[in-house]
Amino acid sequence: MPSLTRLPGLSRKRIARFADAWRATGEALRAVRHPNALLASMVLVPVLVFGISFSDRTADARDSLASTLTSVAAHTGFAVDAITIEGLRDTREGDVLDYLAVTTTTSVLGFDIDAARDRVLALPWVKEASVRRVYPNTLMVQIEEHAPFARMLTQNRILLVTLEGEEITDEIGAAHARLPLVVGEGAAREATDFFAQLAARPHVLDDVVALERVGDRRWTLHMNGNVQVHLPEVGVDGALAQLEGMMRRHALLERAVAEVDLRLPDQLVVRLSDEAIEAMDGDDASLAAARGGV
Repeated sequence: MPSLTRLPGLSRKRIARFADAWRATGEALRAVRHPNALLASMVLVPVLVFGISFSDRTADARDSLASTLTSVAAHTGFAVDAITIEGLRDTREGDVLDYLAVTTTTSVLGFDIDAARDRVLALPWVKEASVRRVYPNTLMVQIEEHAPFARMLTQNRILLVTLEGEEITDEIGAAHARLPLVVGEGAAREATDFFAQLAARPHVLDDVVALERVGDRRWTLHMNGNVQVHLPEVGVDGALAQLEGMMRRHALLERAVAEVDLRLPDQLVVRLSDEAIEAMDGDDASLAAARGGV
């Protein structure tokens, strides 16, 4: 039997195409599970060889051949009739199926898995994807989705963004409606580094309601209990560590505190809530009245 490289009239490009087609057909033959598929393989091999030999003629001829080959494969045991999708959380299964663009005449042999992967990657929640054939009639799709970290107000739109600051989507469901809201001039540009610092302090992050970029210079945290924490322009990580310590040791957010100012190095300024101040004033007035009556 002559070597593949010695077949007369074949260029290197044609030989490569023939080899690819032969390998694909071999995979299909090894996966055959019923007589119709075996009959299909007997038809497909000569069609593949014929089509590759004349594939340099015209684009129309190649398209016609591809259509014929797909039709033959689809009707003789290699039609896609099962699709498995793994990794879905926020992406709708119907959207994945739409982007795969599989029809009743799609064959496993003729399906372009690279193009299908590119289409699936265009879905907003999809970070990574793989598409592979499982002969004789199945496509398997594996998806890795983005993990939302916060909601960001930018250009009058609220978007879900990742820890790296990458935009995901502006369709925000109930599951993500309570993520911290990021606002302020320069917030989108500076968010990535700040997000990383916050993520390292989960005890703080769990109580953050909003992140405000102030004057495109520094951040203010809006916490549960209507407490504002003013962070410095530099030394942010140290300030966050100090805040975390106060929250752990002194239950800071459970006290009558309105603001915590960490902008000055080695100093902590705390402002009490209006309610706490009124209560203190009331206590002072009661004490003065008591003294006057003695």
